[in-house]
Amino acid sequence: MGQVTKFGEGTELRGLLDAIRSAEYAAARRVDADFIAFHCNECGTSYCERCWRIGPPEFDEGFYDCTRAVCPQGHEQIVDD
Repeated sequence: MGQVTKFGEGTELRGLLDAIRSAEYAAARRVDADFIAFHCNECGTSYCERCWRIGPPEFDEGFYDCTRAVCPQGHEQIVDD
């Protein structure tokens, strides 16, 4: 959700972007789940950031753990880890 920065080798990034461009979201998720957070795992639909109900950041022992969100169909998933 929002702006995502990804560092890596050009071939890895090209593969990730090609997977997103061809709607192969499961393959893209294996490379970087945060980069594909706009796509709901359960209903298989992509939504813009405004469509998700994004919860507050969760912390574990004072350190950032993750952020969860709920898609318009009511499915919850981690959108930042």
